[in-house]
Amino acid sequence: MVLLQLFIVGVLGLICYQDMRYRAVYWVCFPALAVLLCVEKQAYIGLVDTLIDAAYGALFLGFQLMLLWLYFAIKNKRSIDITKEHLGLGDILFLLSIIFYLSPVNYLMFYIGSLIIVLGYALVLQLGLNKADLQIPLAGIQAFLFGILYIVSITCSNLKLYTDLWIYGR
Repeated sequence: MVLLQLFIVGVLGLICYQDMRYRAVYWVCFPALAVLLCVEKQAYIGLVDTLIDAAYGALFLGFQLMLLWLYFAIKNKRSIDITKEHLGLGDILFLLSIIFYLSPVNYLMFYIGSLIIVLGYALVLQLGLNKADLQIPLAGIQAFLFGILYIVSITCSNLKLYTDLWIYGR
């Protein structure tokens, strides 16, 4: 299990580095991360529950992406491809990858919390650089944040990201 966890941290570090440095991530990192996370989670709660949790996460993410597409379509008065102008494909693939590890409530909390932190990062960067067209390494920052959270969950026996039970005190 330790070797698997080291590979997960390594892939998260690679995603973070590539996105921060090059604003692009090798696509193979995302399915590799998804498989590694799925293998670890299914060892704890079983494959069926892992896939059920992933389905909830995918539904939530799909709903969010649909709302984002609808917002930009109304704003621009035409149908758009959000991955061309507003959101990188790697950002979506990262969020899809982590649904295979996080429980539904943990996924929602990570999604909202990480977006708030990224927004703060973008505001600080915007004020410092005074650029109108700022590219934010969303997947890189989220990979960094998830990596920290993942390492903390490994070392803290009370924090289990793959289940919601720790939230409810069970």
